[in-house]
Amino acid sequence: MITKFYQHILALAFAVKVINENPNILPNVTLGFHIYDSYYDARITYRNALNLLFKMHRFAPNYKCDSQKNLIAIIGGLSSDTSFHLADTLSLYKIPQLAYGSFPQEESDIDRLLSFYRMVPNEAHQYMAIISLLQHFGWTWVGLFVTDDEGGEKLLQALEHLFYQHGICSAFTQRMEKAAHSDMLIELYDILESYYVGLTNDKANAFIVYGDSQTLTWLRTVIFLRDPGNKESTSFRKVWIMTTQIDFVLLSYQKVWGLELFQGAISFTIHSKELLKFNEFLQIIKPYWNPADGFLKDFWEQAFDCKFPDQLMQDTETCTGEEKLECLPGHLFEMGMTGHSYSIYNAVFVVAHALHAIYSYRSKHRAGDKRFELQDLQPWQLHYFLQGTLFNNSAGETMSFNDKREMGGGFDIRNMITFPNKSFLQMKVGRVDPYTLEGEAFVIHEDLLVWHRGFNEVIPLSLCNDHCHPGNQKKKKEGEKFCCYGCAPCTEGEISNQDG
Repeated sequence: MITKFYQHILALAFAVKVINENPNILPNVTLGFHIYDSYYDARITYRNALNLLFKMHRFAPNYKCDSQKNLIAIIGGLSSDTSFHLADTLSLYKIPQLAYGSFPQEESDIDRLLSFYRMVPNEAHQYMAIISLLQHFGWTWVGLFVTDDEGGEKLLQALEHLFYQHGICSAFTQRMEKAAHSDMLIELYDILESYYVGLTNDKANAFIVYGDSQTLTWLRTVIFLRDPGNKESTSFRKVWIMTTQIDFVLLSYQKVWGLELFQGAISFTIHSKELLKFNEFLQIIKPYWNPADGFLKDFWEQAFDCKFPDQLMQDTETCTGEEKLECLPGHLFEMGMTGHSYSIYNAVFVVAHALHAIYSYRSKHRAGDKRFELQDLQPWQLHYFLQGTLFNNSAGETMSFNDKREMGGGFDIRNMITFPNKSFLQMKVGRVDPYTLEGEAFVIHEDLLVWHRGFNEVIPLSLCNDHCHPGNQKKKKEGEKFCCYGCAPCTEGEISNQDG
C-alpha cells in the first residue's frame, strides 16, 4: 500500500460528507460510495469493474440473476492502465467514468470512449509547459528519464519535435521499468551503470522525469543499490523536473533513505486549492473512525510503523490509535490537499451537480403525479447533464468540461524543499494555465525557488558547452547535436556583439 495515496480515499469521503450535509444539493438523498483497489494489476481492474456491475458474491457476466447495485458513476483511475482497462468495460454499459490522473489520450479514444471524462487538462499542455520552463532558464542540454511504456514513447515523440523547434537537445534518454520488484534485482545491476552515466553527466544539470506514481520508488531503489551509503547521491547537483504523475512517495522499506537527492526539484502538479475544513477533517481521522473503511488499519500500521494489539509481533511498537496524521513526513502522507485529491473531490461534486440537475429537470417535467426517484435513473441518462456541468466549487473555481470532456484548471509549479529530519515541503512557485491571456500562460517566481545546495543559490546552467563570447561565432561540431558547438573568432567583415 502506498500510504500517501490514502488521502485520495479521504478526499472522496470528505466530498460525500459535505454534499450529504448540504441541503441545497440533492436534498433528502444520501450519496454513498464503494472503493476498489486495482493493485496496479490489469486483471484485478477488469474483475473489479465486473464486480461493480454484477453481484459481488456471484460472478456471472451477462446474467442478471440478482438485483443490480444502483451504480451511477465511477471515479478512477490514477494511472492510464487502470483508467483505460475500466473504460473498456464501462463504455459497453455507458456508465460515466471520471478519471483523475494525467496521462496521454489518443484522439480516437475520445470518439470511442464516450463515457470517459477527464478531471484534469489535456497532457499536451504539460509538454509546452516543460518547454517554457527550459526556455525560461536557458536550459538546452537536458537528460530524460521516462517509463518504458506507451506513455513514455508519446512523451519522447512530442518532446523530440518541440525540442528541435525551440533549440533544445536531449543529452541522454534512459528508459525505466514502471516499478521495482524483488525478482528484478539481478536485472537491476545490469542497468545501474547506464543510469549513473546519466546521473553523473557534468553538463546536463536538468533532468526531466516522466512516469507514474511508482516511478520515484523505482528510481530511488536503483540509486540506493548503486550508492547504499547515500554518500554520492546527496551530492548530485541536479534539477529534477517532475511531470504531473510523479509523486514524492517512498515505500515503507525506503523511508530511511530520504529524498534529499531531489532537493530543489521542480514539479508540475495537477492544480489544487486548499478547501475549507478539509484539514480539520483529517485531524479527526482515527483508526476506528469508520468500521466500513477497510484500508485505514493497514494504512495506520504502515504509516506509523506499529501494529494493533490483535496482531502484535515481536520487536514492533503498539499502535495506540492516538497517533496524528500531521506528524507524518510528506513522503508518507500530506496534510495539504494534493492535486489528485482535489480532482477526486471535484469529481464527486460534478456527479452530484449532474444528479441534482436531472432530478430538478425530471421533477419539473414529470407526467401526472408520478414522483421521479433517483433509484430509477439509468447511468447513461447522466451524460447530457455531465456535459453541461457549470458551477463554482467551494474554493470558488469554475467546474466545466470542454468539448473533449476534459476539465480545465492548468497545472501548478512546485519546488521541493527537503529538511534534515527527512520531511519536505512542496512550495508553490508558479502556474501553467493554457486557457488564460497570452503572455500569462506560464508564470514562475524565481525569487521563491530553492535550488540544490550544491548550486550555492546560483541558478544552474544546463548546456552542452559555454556560450561563445562577443567576437566569436558558433562553429558546428561534426557528429554532435546542434546544441553542441565550438567557438571560433569572427571572420573579417563579421561582427558578434553578444554571447550566444
